[in-house]
Formats: sequence, structure tokens, C-alpha cells
Amino acid sequence: MNQSTQSSTNREYKDRLFKLIFREKQDLLELYNALNDTAYDNPEDIVVNTLEDVVYMGMKNDISFLLQERLNLYEHQSTMSPNLPLRGMLYFAALYRNCWQITRICTAAGELRCLCRGS
Repeated sequence: MNQSTQSSTNREYKDRLFKLIFREKQDLLELYNALNDTAYDNPEDIVVNTLEDVVYMGMKNDISFLLQERLNLYEHQSTMSPNLPLRGMLYFAALYRNCWQITRICTAAGELRCLCRGS
């Protein structure tokens, strides 16, 4: 199919829909439990730390959060992408860089531990 006959697709609804569905902590917790075969029941244990424009792809279809001190990244993809491992690494590197900066500030302030909390 050439460019002139190929219909253009509005992909914006996909990124908005994924983030819309999982914008509440309770929904994130249900997603986490379903994918990890766990039974966490307190959505307040989740610390959302989604970053904006880490790997600019024109769409915002990722959600990142901490639960029980585990960093989680979920990204909606409608098609296979061989770049996902690289994009995941860049995203996690940016999250850890933020956590490192927060941890250094907390350590300097005399707090024992605050890794990524409240970022």
C-alpha cells in the first residue's frame, strides 16, 4: 500500500486512553496485581513517578510507579517495537537519576531513607 492510498491513523486516543484508564491508584494496583499474581490491597502504598518526555515518541503511553520499593513501568504498545528494551533502559535510567538526586538531598538533610518517595 503506498502513501497516497494509506489512511492516516490518529494514534492520540491510544496514549490518552491508557493513561486515562490507569490514572487512579486503585486501578494501577489492580493492574499490578493482575500482572504479578499478587493481592496488594492498599492503593496508598503506590507512589506514582511517571516522567514526561524521557524518550520522546510523540505519545504519552507510559505509567511508572513504586510499590513496596519496586519500580514498575508499564507502557501501552499497539504494535511490536524492537526499541522497547532500549526505551525501557533510558526511562529507568532517568527515574534512577531522579531517585539518586532525591536520596542525596535526604541524606544531606540527615534522613535515613527516602529513596524516590514523594518524587
